[in-house]
Amino acid sequence: MELILSLVSLAALAGFALLLARRTALPAPSAPFVALCGTMLWFAAAGMLGVLVPAGWVYFGLAAAAWGLSFAPVGRKNPLSALNVPGFTAFWVLAAALLAFFAWRQPMFSTWDEFSFWGTAAKIVKTSGDLYVNAEIGWAWVGTHRPALIVLGYFFQFFGPYAEWRVLAGYDILLLSLFAVLTAGVPKGAWRRAVPALGFGFLLPFLITLYGNVTRTTDLYASSLSDIPLGLTFGGAMAVYYSNKRRALWPTALALATLCLEKDTGFAMALVAAGIIAVDAVVSALAEKAPAPLLGRTLAKAAGLFVACGVSFLSWQMYLSAASTADTSNVGGTQQMGMAEMVITGCKELVGIGRTEKFSTIMGGMVQNLFTSTTTMVGPFGVVVALTVVLALAAALFTREKPLRRQAGVFTVLGLGGFAAYFFFIGLTYVYVFRDEVSDGLVGFERYMYPYLLGWLLAAGALVLRAMEEERPAGLLQTGFAVFVLGLAGLVWLRVPFTLTVFGCGDSAYAERRQTRAVAEEVQAVVPEDAHIFFVSQGDDGSRWFLYTYELYPWYLDYSGTTNMGGGGTFALPGALAEDTLYYHPYTADELHDCILDSGCSYLFIEQSDDLFAEGYASLFSDGLAGCEAGSAVYEYNAGTDRFDFVCNVGGAA
Repeated sequence: MELILSLVSLAALAGFALLLARRTALPAPSAPFVALCGTMLWFAAAGMLGVLVPAGWVYFGLAAAAWGLSFAPVGRKNPLSALNVPGFTAFWVLAAALLAFFAWRQPMFSTWDEFSFWGTAAKIVKTSGDLYVNAEIGWAWVGTHRPALIVLGYFFQFFGPYAEWRVLAGYDILLLSLFAVLTAGVPKGAWRRAVPALGFGFLLPFLITLYGNVTRTTDLYASSLSDIPLGLTFGGAMAVYYSNKRRALWPTALALATLCLEKDTGFAMALVAAGIIAVDAVVSALAEKAPAPLLGRTLAKAAGLFVACGVSFLSWQMYLSAASTADTSNVGGTQQMGMAEMVITGCKELVGIGRTEKFSTIMGGMVQNLFTSTTTMVGPFGVVVALTVVLALAAALFTREKPLRRQAGVFTVLGLGGFAAYFFFIGLTYVYVFRDEVSDGLVGFERYMYPYLLGWLLAAGALVLRAMEEERPAGLLQTGFAVFVLGLAGLVWLRVPFTLTVFGCGDSAYAERRQTRAVAEEVQAVVPEDAHIFFVSQGDDGSRWFLYTYELYPWYLDYSGTTNMGGGGTFALPGALAEDTLYYHPYTADELHDCILDSGCSYLFIEQSDDLFAEGYASLFSDGLAGCEAGSAVYEYNAGTDRFDFVCNVGGAA
């Protein structure tokens, strides 16, 4: 039933895409991506206005109308003519097949960030029918988290119950729509050109985000994280522009507005893409000696791209300012700087004004990593930059179209400039925003950098595929690109065993998640939904707390512990561990007792106890923590005895 209901969402999307393909000049393969961008903006705006559920019903009503308009007589054009275009047909077949496969495989979330935001937020939105910033949860959401991808998951499960696989399928369908854009210039029936184009898109995330031999199940196509969709949307915004010979800018404006609402860094990337496209549009108009009125309209449309970015960005900032539960206290990072102040200060240090040792060390380390670290399957990120430039040059060399040559030149020069600016911006976050333990080791460097390169390379591929339409000499570029894609496929096949992907992994990949879900369900069975639960898992680094926050929601898991780090950790008497031990909560028995009660918790879920916890706090429990000897246990506060009484063991404990 969940599959059928998800297919209803896909069918609604198809109505809008078919309408775009028939009633606008947009190439049919680009229509699904543009329709998805409109969908994400619609639901994001509805969430900010507090009308998410009503807006959903309106959306599906409009989708039914779109189907009717798509088949209304318009000239001699067949309503289903778009289905003859390989990329358009392939998208719908692959999207439906992916939904069916995920409904059978039932993939699940598996990473820290999915439980600390991306997955938990998706569950909250579906469960509550409201945006995540308004949810009652154990901690305040960081204000930089954006809603576009979260509401994408909501759209694909608008009907029926919440299921993780439906969220993951929504993300992958977005990726498929971006790959379809690459086929926009492929003529009807030319499957030999469409297949390499789709293959190039499918392989890109493997090539850029993975390196070396994969030894554990990769969550590449079973992930709700934002980085890959962010990068590909960045490239897709440019690819939509390059694939439309009429140079219409409204589809790109939709994509850029969506990009700004996918993640905080999306705004910077959107400005780069807007700059590349705006300059290209103006240069083309000047080169073609457009009359003054036409040049004026081109300038206005180009400016509209930046307006779309600004409106999207500011709408979220305005929403956050009115959302009392959003945590904007540390948006400025360790230096408590606004974005403008951070950039100005960084530029001063770059030219030597007040330069600090930290700035020099971090920037120097990033430049070194760019050319020496093995960060992708094809080598360091510097190799990816070179590969992108080579593809753009190939497009310029093998085309008869002067406009395309200009586009390739603008794309290369401004793309390099944009990369330098983005690289510098990420460096500033390490200098001024991140904690020392993150910035000193450049933790997450690969993850912050690959979205730009992923999108830039996708757009370069779009230029090459555009050049194939009128290449010189005939067949050489097509053959070369096909061989190139085959080589990439071989590289991925050798380094990523099929059994370690979502398409080939066994049930064991999700065995631990199923076990924690079963434990959470047992806790929910004995704890009232309106109660607050205090969590203890000795030795936890926070990951277990985030995991059970997700599993137990809408039950409220308190941000357990306030000293040093909250949310999980190790509880022990003062002096039992070194004071600077990470995730160490040094409480006396009375202090822990007061901490639990002051937080409003009447239940304790002790997932993992140890000698430190028993030695320090057994006196707080009526059974002296004997219940924990059998494993995980639930306790309830007894006001009469001022102790915590054993309720039951959970997780199969005897």
